[in-house]
Amino acid sequence: MDNSELVNLQNLEEQFDVEMAKELVAAYLEDTDSVLDQLQAAIVDRDASALKSVAHMLKGASRIITATQLEHSASELEDLSSAPNWLVAESKYETLKQVFEQTIDYLRLYLK
Repeated sequence: MDNSELVNLQNLEEQFDVEMAKELVAAYLEDTDSVLDQLQAAIVDRDASALKSVAHMLKGASRIITATQLEHSASELEDLSSAPNWLVAESKYETLKQVFEQTIDYLRLYLK
């Protein structure tokens, strides 16, 4: 997957400016630091409410920084929380985890 498909940094910088874009990315990295652990715990515990809450937070934060792939994956998990199929949730989590890790790596490079 091309990095520009993960996060549209050009769009983010056009919406704000380079300095503000970097501040938003830094805040995103801090705010989402434990999100994978939280999502995994919600799935393992079969906690639909926690799954919805964490996925919703990740979806919104990802939208702000233009991480559309991650926003989409988080949205799918959030949607699943209303009528959870935990096997599907586990599969969607694995997909989200891959996209999340690629996105985080790309964002860390952006901040260097």
